[in-house]
Amino acid sequence: MKRKLAIAICLLFLASGLIRIGVSLLMIGQASGWWSFGGEAVEALADTQRFIAERAVNMVGFTPVAYFGFILFMGITISLGAIGQLWRRPWGLALIGIYLLSHAALFVNFWTVNPKIFLWALTVVMAGVLVWANREPQTGAGRLPV
Repeated sequence: MKRKLAIAICLLFLASGLIRIGVSLLMIGQASGWWSFGGEAVEALADTQRFIAERAVNMVGFTPVAYFGFILFMGITISLGAIGQLWRRPWGLALIGIYLLSHAALFVNFWTVNPKIFLWALTVVMAGVLVWANREPQTGAGRLPV
C-alpha cells in the first residue's frame, strides 16, 4: 500500500513537472517573440509582466523570460526527482527538495504570499509522505523479511 501511494505521488509530481516544462517553454517563446499564440497565452504573459512590474521587491531582478526560465528549471527538477523516486534513488528526493526550495524562493524573492502557498504546503506534505512511503522495508529483530 505504501509503495502504491509513493507511485501515485511520483506520478502527480511528474505530471505537474511536465506541465511546468511545457507551459514555461510556451511562455518563453511567447515572451521572446519566437511565436505568437492568442487567448490564454497572451493573458498569462500580460499577467506575469504586470505581476513582476507591480512588485516593490524583486531581489533577483526577474524579467518575464527569466521568470519562465526559473519555472522551467523547477519543472525539470520535480520531473527528474519524481522519476528518481519511482526508482527509489536518493537523488530523486534531493531533486524534489531542490524544487521545494526553488518554489519557496519565489515567495521570498517577491516578498509576497499568495494562494499558491497552499499548493506549496501541499507539495511539502506530499514530499514528506513520499519519504515515509518510499523507504525500503527494513528487516531485523522483530521484523520478517518482505
